[in-house]
Amino acid sequence: MTQFKRKRQTIKKADAILAADIHIRPDIPVGRIDDYFTAMEKKIDFILALSKQHECLILVAGDLGNKPLNNGWPVWLLEWIIKKFEGHKIICIAGQHDLPNHRLDLWEKSGIGVLHAAGAIKLIFNPILIKNTFAIFPFHYGQEIEDKTDHGSPNIAMTHQMVIENKPLWPGQEAPKGNSLLKKFPEYNLILSGDNHSPFVAEHQGRILVNPGSMMRNTADQIDHKPRVYLWWAETNRIEPVYLPIEQDVISREHIKDTTERDNRFDALITRVKTDVEIQLKYEDNVVKYFKKFRTEKAVKDKVLEHVI
Repeated sequence: MTQFKRKRQTIKKADAILAADIHIRPDIPVGRIDDYFTAMEKKIDFILALSKQHECLILVAGDLGNKPLNNGWPVWLLEWIIKKFEGHKIICIAGQHDLPNHRLDLWEKSGIGVLHAAGAIKLIFNPILIKNTFAIFPFHYGQEIEDKTDHGSPNIAMTHQMVIENKPLWPGQEAPKGNSLLKKFPEYNLILSGDNHSPFVAEHQGRILVNPGSMMRNTADQIDHKPRVYLWWAETNRIEPVYLPIEQDVISREHIKDTTERDNRFDALITRVKTDVEIQLKYEDNVVKYFKKFRTEKAVKDKVLEHVI
């Protein structure tokens, strides 16, 4: 019998994992009906395992955390992340959710400041060269991308600013498009952007902008979102999306329904105030008189009085 030996295919390991908007948090977002913390841990573990498999660093383009101070980073969560990140090289820039009052000068007083001091992450403020292979240029929240000296190797710009793919995300939004940033800054082979939770990739003349999007589905409008990170190979400037594990039917829209119904009740209240209550000289008196005449939910009553009295 002739035996055939299958030649093992050698897969070149990636140089970095591209991520953004991790939003590590101790609480549960409105609309999530699953074990949110376990779901978050599974995704973090998946990314860390991918990093170990490729023996590469992880780049996070801002908003590693969801809130900067104690209510976002209680001691137990800091300890948990420090242990979780041990043995991994994670390079970050700061997003607005990482910074007290959105101020970069206060970064040392934040949760990511503690993680940096503990060696769990490396927050960079100046360009760094990685293994003489590629250079990383950091642009934190509030800083615009600038022209930098070409190191003669692949250059990465890490930025936390709202960058969009094609159309504005809401009427009147002003934000640069990914393609326009690539045209404006030709010295960067790769631009890694955070803040926009919707993932997309832009390309121009062989250079790439990667906006990984958020790691978690935190709002009802993300029900169809497929969280991902990207593998990046420096030599060829190639990327490859890697989708994170998710569960179906973990997002509820009931809170939106409740909010809509509450808004409708509020609108009805205003209409009835205008038509059913005898008008007096002071608007505040009209409101108080209305509440005496019609039974009204305390939450609605408090909300109205907050604005008129």
